[in-house]
Amino acid sequence: VGGVDEEGPHIYVLDPLGAIIEEEYAALGTGAQLAISIIEGGYKRGMSLEDARSLALKAVKAAFSRDAVSGDGVDLLVIDDRGVKEEFVPA
Repeated sequence: VGGVDEEGPHIYVLDPLGAIIEEEYAALGTGAQLAISIIEGGYKRGMSLEDARSLALKAVKAAFSRDAVSGDGVDLLVIDDRGVKEEFVPA
């Protein structure tokens, strides 16, 4: 779950036991381990939107390459204090 409030942006992950954990970044699903390894190698707090977008796409595409059940592209959402922008990026 992601969003922006008066304190700034937030990402929360609900773990299998029901705990809600706030994270700097997250990846879920069958390719999550590979995606997280890519993100951990490139994430920098305060990075630009374009750098974050490129890193997210790199992580998801790497997961696609090793996961036969992944889809045919990426639904990329940018959530900020102005709202939500959605973009489909083919694999």
